[in-house]
Amino acid sequence: MRLHDILAGLRFASGIPAANPEISTVVYDSRAVVPGALFVAYRGFHADAHAFIPQAIERGAAAVVYEDPAWDGQITVPALRVPGARPALAPLAAAFHNYPGRRMRVVGITGTDGKTTTTFLTSVALEAGGYATGLMGTVDFKIAGRMWANDSRQSTPEAPEVQAMLREMADAGCSHAVIEATSHALSARWDRLAGCAFDVAVLTNVTREHLDFHGTVEQYRRDKARLFELLGESGVERSALKRRKIAVVNVDDPHHRMFLDAAPAFAERISYAVHAAADVRALDVRATRAGLQFRLMTPWGSTSARLQLTGDFNVWNALAAITVAGVEGVPLDACIAALERVPGVRGRMERIERGQPFTVLVDYAHTPGAFEKLLQIIRPLTDGQLIAVFGSAGERDRAKRPIQGEIAGRFCDFVVLTDEDPRLEDREAILAEIAAGVEAAGMRAGDGYVCIPDRAAAIRAAFARARPGDIVLLLGKGHEASIISGTVSLPWNETAEARRALAEMGYHNALA
Repeated sequence: MRLHDILAGLRFASGIPAANPEISTVVYDSRAVVPGALFVAYRGFHADAHAFIPQAIERGAAAVVYEDPAWDGQITVPALRVPGARPALAPLAAAFHNYPGRRMRVVGITGTDGKTTTTFLTSVALEAGGYATGLMGTVDFKIAGRMWANDSRQSTPEAPEVQAMLREMADAGCSHAVIEATSHALSARWDRLAGCAFDVAVLTNVTREHLDFHGTVEQYRRDKARLFELLGESGVERSALKRRKIAVVNVDDPHHRMFLDAAPAFAERISYAVHAAADVRALDVRATRAGLQFRLMTPWGSTSARLQLTGDFNVWNALAAITVAGVEGVPLDACIAALERVPGVRGRMERIERGQPFTVLVDYAHTPGAFEKLLQIIRPLTDGQLIAVFGSAGERDRAKRPIQGEIAGRFCDFVVLTDEDPRLEDREAILAEIAAGVEAAGMRAGDGYVCIPDRAAAIRAAFARARPGDIVLLLGKGHEASIISGTVSLPWNETAEARRALAEMGYHNALA
């Protein structure tokens, strides 16, 4: 594709260069430049890519988009300065790939908690109607029948990767793309998801997270609401395929109204809930260690559901998936039958069974809201002690650490504080900040909690303390394949480590 074709019609494309080279790819990392690439240079958190413009040109970049006026007249290939090169990356990538989202129905799912599970369940529910789906989520990527692990530690990839994957989905014959949309990706500072041509926007819930990035809870909510604004994205042809736009919200969440208000006036509004009146409603919810049961009332009929998923927060996740499937025309019975076959999502309330007399659950919960919901659910299911192992990420929202500690202190009988991803922060200082919250809940060091930075040792300490009937929660890592310590990414597999620890105790029988 030619440079002018990529820039045509984009809001920042004024004063485009006269030269019109052939573009082979769109990249933002100079190390990924190949001959013919369009290199997009912006100021990042840790580095300024403008410094790598000469390197990109040396490697064969055919054109450069940049934002620093100091580089005006200094670039030896066709170049365009824009007000913000980072948010320009998404529309450039979408144009380069010829707007693949316009060839499918695109579903975006945002929220503080439940995004990953809801994304997976939505893909399952849509395929129950005979659709072929693509999926981008924290745990896995999927294109039609091919699924592989997302090892990038980005729930929503960078814009060029998003658009390239959408292009693969469209070329593979996918009718629907389901995208986990994070607040970072939706923020105007990054705007990774512009040009995706969303048709359905879904809110799971919104509490607090990533305030180190967003600054305030209010800004965090506004950034998430951007997904609903994107239902009205200009430039998207309102073809028969793309004509219907739908905003889906959880009305049990007190902030759902601002998300509905963010959607364009022509979008349909549909709601789901457990407690509040809603279009799609779960009634008589019964949660056990074995799974979930509830009655379901929808515009497409009524039925009952019996899911294998643990934790009644998964009722909301399932309702969101059922709602999307319903508005997309999937028969209700087929949808429920498919969801009932799902044993769980990797790293999300994942049960580890090796014949031990206590329950071990691995979950990604790492926000105060997720802690509160999870522990409220698990506490009544506990016959003995409730033991939690968790930490908090370094170089991230410090304010949440004592809050997580206080929540754990209220609900748990014993807490083991450990590394999550300390990064360049002092690991002991992170644990001390969490411990302040644990102590605020009335626990004392050695009696109610211990600090063991080494996560493998922390898991073993929790298991050694567990007795028959206890539940041990391993929180915060979930599916993640590494622990970041300093600048080094160390291999990590929470479920495998738990199994090793149980095997060392003499438990070898895999019951599930």
